[in-house]
Amino acid sequence: MPNAVCQDNHHLMQRRAFLRQLGAVAAGALLFAAAAPGRAQRPSLSDSPAEVARRSRVVIVRDARSVEFYSPQIERVTRMIERGLVALTQAADATAAWREFAKPEDVVGIKINSLPGPAMGTRHEIVNAVVNGLRRAGVPARNIIIWDRSDENLVAAGWELRDSGEGPLCFGTMPNVGWDSRVYYRVPHVGTVIWGDLEFGERELSERSYYSRIVSERVTKLINIPVLMDNKHVGITGCLYNIAMGSVDNNRRFQTESMHYDAGIAELCVRPPISEKLVLNILDSLVAQYAGGPRFEPQATWTPGEIWLSRDPVALDALALEAVEKRRKAANMPSLRDRGRHVRFATEMGAGVDNRSKMDIVELNP
Repeated sequence: MPNAVCQDNHHLMQRRAFLRQLGAVAAGALLFAAAAPGRAQRPSLSDSPAEVARRSRVVIVRDARSVEFYSPQIERVTRMIERGLVALTQAADATAAWREFAKPEDVVGIKINSLPGPAMGTRHEIVNAVVNGLRRAGVPARNIIIWDRSDENLVAAGWELRDSGEGPLCFGTMPNVGWDSRVYYRVPHVGTVIWGDLEFGERELSERSYYSRIVSERVTKLINIPVLMDNKHVGITGCLYNIAMGSVDNNRRFQTESMHYDAGIAELCVRPPISEKLVLNILDSLVAQYAGGPRFEPQATWTPGEIWLSRDPVALDALALEAVEKRRKAANMPSLRDRGRHVRFATEMGAGVDNRSKMDIVELNP
């Protein structure tokens, strides 16, 4: 036990030292930002008393009949989304609830997870329900963009690409939209630049991760729809991972077992442009996976028949870690909690809460 305590203290000291490094980098970034308004700025990591005291509302909607033979039932899924939104916002109805997240003049980016493919990627039925709800709230179809990191993954997961027309639109950052050279996240932890990264062909290593132009230029609001899935690198393929890793290039450096990845994933979520545009997280828990992620592993799936909603991505990820850990324990598999440090780090940065005592959890059954 004393050795374990020493190890925890050592990791804590490492994280604090890394935060000081980040602060030094950010100080320089702010000087540049004064001359370049398009450049992302890093917010303060200190929490105000109001932030510390705030509670996060989480809604978990259950319907065992929403999935039949691993196939989501669109009418039941739509009803689950509507009930969840009303409970989350306490609005009069689902249309009024949607109007709390987007106005007709907004361009709404729906960030999905297409990497696991059609069987375990974000379900089309949930996205369709979100699109229809936004349209009923007055958002034009052409102002709705379903997106992910690459066209290739979207097509492989069964999505039809559409970059023009009445909408909704659907496309990836790569290969055509690209990364924004003006808006980047710099951290003193280099990554190997590969094809698809903005600086590919210019240098082999880089401290910078450039934001997708979808995030920096195209959309005014972000709705994040990941799936409930483990991740062998970072513990959980949840809300924080989905929006952070899908929004920047040179992201492999945040998906390795080092002291840096947890800070990187967390801080990407507390910085503009993500922090100022992300308004809603919907965790697709219709079918979930506890081993083999972020790729699809059919033998490690189960069917909760649930949809989780919150404005707070950290709260959803904390609960997702609990759910995955419970299934892994039942299967006599090793814990992934230590690899999910980015969830705790995001809490320390003020992105949300990871403690149940600070959550208002509303559970809705059929």
